[in-house]
Order: sequence, then structure tokens, then C-alpha cells
Amino acid sequence: MKSSALARRFAKALMEIGREENAYENYGKELRTALAVFTGAPELYKVLLNPMYRFEVRRGLMEKVSESLKLSGHVAKFFNILVETRNIRILDDIVTAYSKLEDEADGRIKAVVESPGPLEAGLLDEIRKKLGGSSGKQVLLTNKTNPELLGGLVIRIENTILDGSLKTQLAMMKEKILEGVV
Repeated sequence: MKSSALARRFAKALMEIGREENAYENYGKELRTALAVFTGAPELYKVLLNPMYRFEVRRGLMEKVSESLKLSGHVAKFFNILVETRNIRILDDIVTAYSKLEDEADGRIKAVVESPGPLEAGLLDEIRKKLGGSSGKQVLLTNKTNPELLGGLVIRIENTILDGSLKTQLAMMKEKILEGVV
């Protein structure tokens, strides 16, 4: 099974528990905090994944990490399951999947606007409103600069790309010219 599909299953399971407990936002914060700790101390991953250490030692280490981070009971149990099944290695994917589930639950979508240079706040607000109006959701917008675009914008919303860049328009013109010549 692909790790992303497995990560979604783990994230969905924790989200369901979080919804039942009305604490899914707190669980998300705890997951992101734990990921930051593991990212900052990669040797923790190595110990938790290393079969040379007995399971009791690895679980004890995870329990100490959970205590020091003051993780809630369900999230601490969740991490123990990840250590037991050796799926702690896909924590990054689980956190990403959980964040997407949080956004869905709260009616948000994330979008990235690529432009040749930084965009003014007013234009970003206008783009946010238009995208929100067409999707019916709150749009979390990020602006990335990409000088290769020459002009125009590229908007990425989940799996959808709206490409209005000058670079793409020129490439399409080139194709049409070549089709006419050949």
C-alpha cells in the first residue's frame, strides 16, 4: 500500500475520534507540534524505527515524548500505534493528510498564486474573493513568485491548475504556428 493512502487512513481515523471528542483542531496542533520535534531531532525517528531496540524501549521513549509535549490521551495512543506498527516513518504524510481533513471540516481550501513578482494585497484579496465565491469555501491564499512566468498568473487549487501565464500563452502560440507549418 502506498504511504500516502496509509497516511490518509491514519489521519481519517484520528479525525473521526477528534470529531467525536470535539477536539480535532487540538489534535491537529498536537500532531504538528510532534512533527516539529521529530523534524528537529531526526535521531528520534531512527530509534523509534530501529528493530534493534525492543518494542518496550521504543514505546517508553514515545511515552516520554508524549508526556513532555503534553499530548492528549488519544493522540498519545495514536503515536504508540504508529510506533508499534512502524508507521511513525510516515508522520509527515499523516500530518499533511490530517491538515487537509481539517480544512475540509472547516470549509477551507488552500490555493497558491504564482506570479512573476509579488502581488499587491488588494489584488490577492480580489483573487481570494473570486475563488471563494466560485468554490463556496474560505480560501487560504499563498503568493509565490516565479520570474520564469514573464507575466500573468498561475493559480493552483488542490488538483486544479488555472494557467493564465504569458509563458504558457506563448508556448500555445508556438504550437499553433508549428501545426500550421507542418
